[in-house]
Amino acid sequence: MKKQIAQSGYLMALLATIVWSGNYTVARGLNEVYTPISISFFRWLIATLVAFPFALPYLKRDYKMLLRQWRLMLVLSFLGVTLFNTLIYLAAHFTSALNLSLFAITAPLYVAILNRIIFKEQLSLRQVAGFVILISGLLVLLSKGDPTTLLQLKFNKGDLLMAAAASIFGTYSVMIKLKNPAIGNLSFVSATFIVGELMLLPFFIGEQILFSPEISFYPKNIIQLLYIGIGPSILSFYLWNKSIVSIGSTKASTIYNTLPIFSAFFGILILHEPILLAQLISAIIIVIGVLLVIRSNAS
Repeated sequence: MKKQIAQSGYLMALLATIVWSGNYTVARGLNEVYTPISISFFRWLIATLVAFPFALPYLKRDYKMLLRQWRLMLVLSFLGVTLFNTLIYLAAHFTSALNLSLFAITAPLYVAILNRIIFKEQLSLRQVAGFVILISGLLVLLSKGDPTTLLQLKFNKGDLLMAAAASIFGTYSVMIKLKNPAIGNLSFVSATFIVGELMLLPFFIGEQILFSPEISFYPKNIIQLLYIGIGPSILSFYLWNKSIVSIGSTKASTIYNTLPIFSAFFGILILHEPILLAQLISAIIIVIGVLLVIRSNAS
């Protein structure tokens, strides 16, 4: 039974990562139409409206337990909903996709560090080796096999925003472990959507009053908003939170490092980008690194 729970945890983390990887491809087009705050606002509004009818019975059941952890709920809602993705969309205006991916993959390092500080978790030698191999594979993928590309990177405020987003995602992933396990995942996720969206509302209204950005809805943009509002929001967060309960945040965040592989796949499938030898090599290296970490007994 324990083995089956772990296997389902790995699968959920992987599925969450695959859906999240599509977020980067879809958001690329949305950034040309909407402001980062508008994208986040509409994304979580859609997520809240879609999830609420299904979550209502569980919210009625769990609301007392949610209220007992109101401080934690406020923090997780602000980090995971209000702040994290808004920073990603904002960073995309100032930096390249390569830099975004490079900083995104630092999230598991924050998870490992915070788990060590807060929960006194130890990393095994196998996990350390896995992380080293994993990062090597990611660097091969991001540099497309040319190390000089990494040396020529120029960092700007967009890079700093993405670094902050990665640290926030790592913090969110660690703090989920503080949630009362008796609280249902659907009620928890829906509650964070509602609270996080309410926190976004003043920023959205303020932006409309001060800057009056144009908001137009075209069929293509509506489909894109529906995707990020349902897939990367409801589905991915639901699966991600359950995976952390099953296998721990360190192993779940390690699987998150496969995100660039799937991002490259979507780029090939949707944007018709060519398949590079470096992408195939890096994919093999990344998988080896991930297997080393998740096969360790430490979590």
